[in-house]
Amino acid sequence: MPKPVDGVGLTITGMGSVLIYAGIKGYSVLAVLQNLVSGKPITTNVTVTNPLQAGNQQSVSTTVSNIAETAVTGSAQAIGKSLAANEGWTGAEWNALQTLWQHESNWNPRAKNSSSGAYGIPQALPYSKMPKAAWPESAGGSSDIASQVQWGLDYIKSRYGSPSMAWAFWQRQSPHWY
Repeated sequence: MPKPVDGVGLTITGMGSVLIYAGIKGYSVLAVLQNLVSGKPITTNVTVTNPLQAGNQQSVSTTVSNIAETAVTGSAQAIGKSLAANEGWTGAEWNALQTLWQHESNWNPRAKNSSSGAYGIPQALPYSKMPKAAWPESAGGSSDIASQVQWGLDYIKSRYGSPSMAWAFWQRQSPHWY
């Protein structure tokens, strides 16, 4: 008999479903999550892109309503936790990632370092290393959380191997960076 799924498992499964749905439809993951939390139809106020069309760099969008930064941070961490779990980064690895990005950007997808210009949740430098959806709105992006998080996870994996190794490196630097 299969083991019953606990609340964490349901949350991760639900987040995965939201990411898959948004990806297939080309919707902003943040907008879909906002709509789910507020009880609105999930297609209300979404940024629409066509990721399946080759060479598509334009996005046709409607205005996504602003929400409190704490809600964005909570959503960003939920997305981050789900995507990190896909890499097998749970427990101590998730804690290291959560702490690293808390220090880097406070999980704010629009965070910009005023001295270096590093941008987004993972503080990419330059921001153009990330997929266009992750870029600032002023550069034609949408500060998409899932795009930023996935890029950051890939960066950590390729450069450090794991979030705990990235966090250990960050702690040894003055000023801090990874």
